[in-house]
Amino acid sequence: MDMIYQWIDLIWLPLGLFVAEKNKRIWMAAFMICNMVMMRLLVELMTSTGYEHGILPFMTSHVFDRGLVVYSIFYMLFCILAHYSPRSDKHVFMGASITVFFIAGVTATIVMLL
Repeated sequence: MDMIYQWIDLIWLPLGLFVAEKNKRIWMAAFMICNMVMMRLLVELMTSTGYEHGILPFMTSHVFDRGLVVYSIFYMLFCILAHYSPRSDKHVFMGASITVFFIAGVTATIVMLL
């Protein structure tokens, strides 16, 4: 059961590939995989420094749980963005992917610090 919990965000990958157009699926997969790796790196950073529940004592949940929630929200928003912009240029989609990647990373970092 613990193995399923550690990789529960992989559910978003087939959903994102289903929502994206054929020529944008590579960027969607890259976006999802990079976000999954980034979340795990942020969690590893927080737990290796000894702050498994955040630096500030506002929240008591584990940083992995907070990261899952934040990144799941961004996966959902990005899938909605990909669905409702079907005929956009692939370069614009790449730029949106990079932008949302950094916004998700900064937001997750702030939430993990709380």
